[in-house]
Amino acid sequence: MKNLTLLAILFSIYITNAQEFQLTDTYDILNQRSSGQEEEDIWLVDVIVKDNPENPIASLAISNFGLLDEIRISVLENPGLENVTEILKITIEYNVCCASTEEFYYLVRNDNDFIALPSIKNEYAYEPISDIHYIFPIQSYGKEETILKAALQYTETYTIKDINVLRSIAWNDNDFNTEDAFTAINY
Repeated sequence: MKNLTLLAILFSIYITNAQEFQLTDTYDILNQRSSGQEEEDIWLVDVIVKDNPENPIASLAISNFGLLDEIRISVLENPGLENVTEILKITIEYNVCCASTEEFYYLVRNDNDFIALPSIKNEYAYEPISDIHYIFPIQSYGKEETILKAALQYTETYTIKDINVLRSIAWNDNDFNTEDAFTAINY
């Protein structure tokens, strides 16, 4: 069952990543350190540009560090947003009886400034029936100068059956208000 769950997650990630997110080695994870909350098994890591490791882009909290399966860093180049050169996506994957992912998105501006979008969490018990992702203008189902936060519904053959837009953010070259992560739970 664990292999089936992993296969289903990888396939759903493949479907979404087929929309032009590509693994990259421009960025890296450094400085794994305790958050001071060892009883909760929370650790911190820094996301850096390899050419500039002394200035971290972000520090991410890894909850349940012992259950961490993988951290993937990918980018979407030329996302179709004014003054944004690429979208940086960091996926943290946990695996135990159920699998879960947490995705952190950063808009990389022309001046190498990084703007964080609210993170997205997806939890899977068996097979993913739906999950949540951001959709950018150049991707399938994208909308000009708009970032969509959408719940994707899948068929039994893991093709996209339906898209429910949860939030539409018109990009006007500005910062975003912070908000709690959005979570999709499939049980």
